[in-house]
Amino acid sequence: MPKVLFGCPPQGDGLVVSASLHRYLTEYCRDPHFRPEFKRRSHLFVPLIKPRFLEKIGRGEVGADGFIWDLEDSAPPDQKPLARSNIALIPPKPGIVEYNVRINVGSPEELARDLEVITHFPFDSVTLPKGEDPSRIAHLMSEIGEEKAYIVTIETLRGLDALNEIASVLRPGKDALGFGVGDMSTELGVERLPTTHNPLFQQMLGTIAMAAKKHQLDLFDSVSAKFNDSETARAESELSCYCFGYTGKKSINPKQIEMINAVFSPQHRLLQEYLATLECFIGDAETNAHVVHGEYRGLPAFKSADHHIKKYLRQGYLTLPPLP
Repeated sequence: MPKVLFGCPPQGDGLVVSASLHRYLTEYCRDPHFRPEFKRRSHLFVPLIKPRFLEKIGRGEVGADGFIWDLEDSAPPDQKPLARSNIALIPPKPGIVEYNVRINVGSPEELARDLEVITHFPFDSVTLPKGEDPSRIAHLMSEIGEEKAYIVTIETLRGLDALNEIASVLRPGKDALGFGVGDMSTELGVERLPTTHNPLFQQMLGTIAMAAKKHQLDLFDSVSAKFNDSETARAESELSCYCFGYTGKKSINPKQIEMINAVFSPQHRLLQEYLATLECFIGDAETNAHVVHGEYRGLPAFKSADHHIKKYLRQGYLTLPPLP
């Protein structure tokens, strides 16, 4: 029997599949429209005013799926010119990672200067912080370039109120929404507790998640309130991943990356269930109902399994060895 190789822990674990399912998945991977995608479990903020971080990333010492090269909050006003000039020092990618840049949307003068320099570096995506105005977001996407992906962070009550309109101008399967707890807690005048301890933040996580799911967007959880506390960051990651379906989490602490990646990686148990569901439907196309692992599975379960397995193939979690 052929195998599908699972590229996450347990490393190299082979999941046995039928020859017919192997052919089905191989045909998908050979489709001209098949495009590899970035994993988006972890995005690490990198202050562009601190070149030592650039060196570590260039040497491949930080295992984040993406790096947010920051021109905004981590650069004080008098150091923003330095941050922009250091874009030229960003190292070549250490593997398949996403290079993102966060720009100063809140200041017209700083934004204009940012736009002058970011076009000279091949960033994969752009973070638009404090997203509030869908028409302005759409204009910026057009001005910067539609070939890039965009991550819009919801950090204010105005942004939360315009959430569905903002999500509607983003592109399914390419762009993303993020949650910014820090600015939101400041606007609300409440302590920035971990999301696991604040029901209001949990409600916001759910509200953003529903808008993203409706428009097929990726989802990024906020930087942890206690960024040096790995257990708090783990609890927040598990909440946003398992309860709200978030894609990944942002961080400012490289020591959290391995844990975040582990939480947001596909679960081996779910992979087995998805593949077993596909086996039933691929093997018998005459019915839309099957029993998988002792439970009823209808056509929606097949569509979900098909979606997830194909996404994991695009992201490199699964690989298909050739048939013997």
